[in-house]
Amino acid sequence: GFVNGESEAARATGRVYVYEVSEVVGLEGLEGRASYKVKQVFSSADLQDIKAPVTAICQLEGYMLVAQGPNPGMIGGSKLYVYEWVEEKLVGRAFFDAHLYITTLKTIKCFIICGDVHHSIHLLRWREDVRMLHLLARDPLPLSVHACEFLVMGSQLGMIASDDEKNVQIFIFNPNSPDYRKQQLTCRADVHVGTCINKFLRWPMPLRPHLGVRLAAHFATIDGALGAISPLSQEAFFRLRALSTLLVTAVPHVAGLNPRTWRLFRPTLSMKRRYAKNFLDANLLGRYLHLDLALQMQLAFALRHPRDAILGDLYELLVSTLIT
Repeated sequence: GFVNGESEAARATGRVYVYEVSEVVGLEGLEGRASYKVKQVFSSADLQDIKAPVTAICQLEGYMLVAQGPNPGMIGGSKLYVYEWVEEKLVGRAFFDAHLYITTLKTIKCFIICGDVHHSIHLLRWREDVRMLHLLARDPLPLSVHACEFLVMGSQLGMIASDDEKNVQIFIFNPNSPDYRKQQLTCRADVHVGTCINKFLRWPMPLRPHLGVRLAAHFATIDGALGAISPLSQEAFFRLRALSTLLVTAVPHVAGLNPRTWRLFRPTLSMKRRYAKNFLDANLLGRYLHLDLALQMQLAFALRHPRDAILGDLYELLVSTLIT
């Protein structure tokens, strides 16, 4: 996607380019690897410039999903368009009227999440049989979304979003939940990260047959930091949450600051819901490994869990976020 912004007096336009990546036979690349070449096969400028900036783009089960707008000539705000590659060009198949300005798009199978600069995230479903984008649910509270991604834990699907207040929230869509309201996402967890996250990347976690398929989200921040957010089983979560509560008072902290207060969600406006404090700070949990054996045994005895079980949870947490 491309944005052509000339000046404040001129309307911004956009373009979409499609490139083909092919392997070059008989030519070796760096360290004996295969060599590739990139060839442009389509440009929307050959037909007509798009009358709105292209703000996000991603694939959708063989289709191309493009977020456009807004511009003065469009009714409403941004729009989502679904394009199909037909006879060496892009052909529009469906559209969806979004809100103010879409900043990020992510897809998994037929599900789509889009983040808005003011209206938080929306969960959509692509129906190929009727070629339609259907709104499943959205977050009703205002939120300026920087990045979003999907999290998977077995049969459970979550949506993670970061905002301009350096927070991260995880939403779920469960119509069978007693907390569910019509076409509204439920916030299941929130935390203050302390830095703005501008990119999430899904990554498969090691396969555990009793847990099913799991997908973690690695992230990058605007100040150059890297991190990861991974789902936990219910048993491991309750065990590590109890350990985290003990570590707050059992070990000294930098400058005497309370890590639980630092990680508390910080809303832009007044808080219109309860805190969903279901995040665990791995930096705090990792301090358990640096304690002497006697203190480790003492904390394990206070939790009424064996020390080996706690070490096993910490090891699984470490291994699940490694990129190899």
